[in-house]
Parts: sequence; C-alpha cells; structure tokens
Amino acid sequence: IGHAVAIALSQRPDWQVYILGSNEERGRKAVEGQSDIYFHKANVSQYQELASAFHEIHGKHGRLDFVFANAAATESCNILQAEGADANTPPPEPNLTVVDVNVKGVIYTSYLATHYFRLSPHKGKDASLVITGSCGSLYPFKMTPVYCGTKHDVLGFTRSIVMRCWEEGIRVNALCPGIVRTGLVSDEFWDTYFKPEQFCPMELMVEVTLLLVDGSEIVDSKGKKVSAGEVYGQTLETSGSNFYLREHLECCDDIAKGVVDGAN
Repeated sequence: IGHAVAIALSQRPDWQVYILGSNEERGRKAVEGQSDIYFHKANVSQYQELASAFHEIHGKHGRLDFVFANAAATESCNILQAEGADANTPPPEPNLTVVDVNVKGVIYTSYLATHYFRLSPHKGKDASLVITGSCGSLYPFKMTPVYCGTKHDVLGFTRSIVMRCWEEGIRVNALCPGIVRTGLVSDEFWDTYFKPEQFCPMELMVEVTLLLVDGSEIVDSKGKKVSAGEVYGQTLETSGSNFYLREHLECCDDIAKGVVDGAN
C-alpha cells in the first residue's frame, strides 16, 4: 500500500516522496525508474535510524507535509504455545518483532512526524499524518492475536492523539484496510483463507489514502459524508471494493461518558 501511494504522490507536481524501510534491496527496487521518489534505509522500530532519516530528509527540503505510518509486520510464533518447553524448562522468550514494528514504529513515526511538521514553513497547519491500522483494529482475529492486538493499539493511539494535533492544525486519520494482497504474508496464505471478492483493490487503497492526505470531502459507500476541512480524527475502513467512515465506540453509560470527557 505504501509503495502504491508513494508512486501516486510522486506524480504530483512539486512532490518529493521518500520510502523508508529496513530492506535495502527491496527499497532500491521499489524506486528504480521512478522520478521524485527515493528510498532511505531505516528500521521503524529502531529510533535512532528513524530519527536520522527524518532529520536528513527535512534538512534537505526544509519541510515535511505528509507522513504515512504504514510499516507493518505479523507474528512469527504461536503466542499461546511455547515450543520446546516442558515442566523442567521455562518457555523461551517469544519473538515480538510484530510489536516493535507495529506499535513502537507507529509511535516513533508519529513523534518524529509532528516534530518536523512544526519545523516546516506551515508550522503544522494542514500537515497530514495517516496511520495504518487494519480491519484487525476493529475485529478479533483468531489466527493472529498479537498482530490484532497491535492494530487495536494503533487505532487507540491514533484516536487519542487526534485532538492535540488538531490544535496545531495537524490532521491525523486512521486507515483500516480490509484484506489487501501485499507481501505481509505469502500468496498461499491469502489464497487458503480468503475469497477473491474479499480482497480490496490496490486502486481503492490509493484513492482513499489520498482523500485523507488532501483533506478533501469524503462520501463513503453508505453515503456518509465528511466535509472538506473536517477530515481529521476519521477512521476509514475498506472492505472489498467499498470503504466506510467508522464511528468511535459509544459510551456504555453516563459515568463512562464522564470519564471519557474528563480524560479528554
């Protein structure tokens, strides 16, 4: 998704687009033959690497207008089944790279994005931060509970920073893709568990992301509308060829509403 959005943005006049990633070979290949799109090696879960990349890019151009916090990983172990452990041996530490990338990476990226937005000529006014959650931010996934947990975290974090950022004019929105055929898992996995009609077209993902980037009026597949100038704090979910603006969870009673109001 990030690559497709980067290509679309690079075709706009005056845009210089950078892809950040930890795999240099894939990154170089992604920008090969493209104009106004560049690769910068950085692991989003390693703060110093990511901070250096942001600093260098901002230093070169003197501004930052949009950041897409889109890096993701999925779990590489069964978190409910300790392999190779018995009553005489404590279980080995699980591999939680998925947490480092999906949670720490998003928080680091948001932290750096807002900093360099403020240092830009617009001082953050109408800068855009789009954070990628997942349909797993909204629903439970039995097959990938840690991934699902991180995506719940991402949506909660995104919704919680919206108003503080908006006070400075920074627009923060969440994108929650349905099933998109990306390199996150193997083609065999996609084909085994999901039907063709369940996949979201990449063209749709680019279209809805650019709506969030631009702050344009959005009318979703049920006719729900958000006017231009109000495109912040939105949660946009895609499903098949459709997309929906999702509401926050309703408070269960007046006490809960009071707690939420007090915390905000």
